[in-house]
Amino acid sequence: MPPTPLRILFVNRMACLERGGGETFDLEISRCLATMGVQITYLSGAPLFSAPPLPLPGATCLHTPWLRRFPWDKVRGGWRVRQAEFDWFQRRAARWIARRPGRWDVIQICELPELVCHLKRAAYPTPLVMRLTAPNYYDPHGGVEKADALIASGTSIQKMRANGLTRVHDIPNAVDPGLFKPQPSAFRADRAIPPTDTVAVYAARFQAFKNHDMLLRAFALHLRDCPASRLVLAGDGPLRPRCEALAAELGIAPRVHFLGAVPYPDLPAILAAADLAVVSSDYESFCFFAIEAMSTALPVLTTDCGWVPRLVADGAGLVTPVSDPAPFAAAWTRLATDAPLRQRLGATARTLVLSRHTWTSSAQKLLSLYQSLLPR
Repeated sequence: MPPTPLRILFVNRMACLERGGGETFDLEISRCLATMGVQITYLSGAPLFSAPPLPLPGATCLHTPWLRRFPWDKVRGGWRVRQAEFDWFQRRAARWIARRPGRWDVIQICELPELVCHLKRAAYPTPLVMRLTAPNYYDPHGGVEKADALIASGTSIQKMRANGLTRVHDIPNAVDPGLFKPQPSAFRADRAIPPTDTVAVYAARFQAFKNHDMLLRAFALHLRDCPASRLVLAGDGPLRPRCEALAAELGIAPRVHFLGAVPYPDLPAILAAADLAVVSSDYESFCFFAIEAMSTALPVLTTDCGWVPRLVADGAGLVTPVSDPAPFAAAWTRLATDAPLRQRLGATARTLVLSRHTWTSSAQKLLSLYQSLLPR
């Protein structure tokens, strides 16, 4: 008889609500695991009274409160509102899972420490693997310590091990180089962008630490030297209206394309139409967008924001200080006016991705971890 396939439940509250790095990791690595014969099930969240905005075929969605436009990272105490939303989901998820004992061999949880606590208190027997997307997780009851295994990547690994979490496993973020690659794109034609314009792209949620404010101010400075430049911003979030107002205030709105939330399958064509990628964040524990841009052979202009400078350190981009628009604008102008430099950095970026950041390699490491948790 053929061996019974491994059965994995991925629990990610945001997978059907909005996409970020944690969601990209789970969706992409689970897709890769499925090609290896693993059976994948998904449990995600949905708004309290409506269908999930990003439906995932075959996923079960639990309806809980979701204040999509609430600027939790800019309002005093706003993080408590966001945490209350997650706690509600975690309680419902624990009850849903507890009613299904023995259905899965391993449960992978995207940074939901309270869910781990609920299941361990109920003596749920299935091994629990928790992925930590950043080192500043909220864990008032020790769910991280209770998990059977921890996985992370980027700066999160270093900080967790420095804080005593030595058993965390490094499962690197990755990219599909067959999807994100130099390729023909209709994006410029669809947006009436002339082929002579230099296009920079940034895909990120409009949250404070992404620092779109600095990016827009740097772009305004850059336009003084390079008026035929464009900035494409993919993503949504509570600070988007404020950023649109700032673009208008700076007089650069006609040169900025606010795309809103972009379906993941549409992102490769947007990157393929660009000349460079920009990352303006104050901090990044990794940054999927950076390796997606690198895989598309784009040079990356980034702030010194954590892990991204390490990704581009071997000749794939330029780095400037955090939250300082003047040097960022100067580096932007340098890239915009030097096509051979862009091509050289972009070619190196693509080579680095192919050698270091593929999903097959990460999925094989994760599969080995799963198998080590199973009964002998």
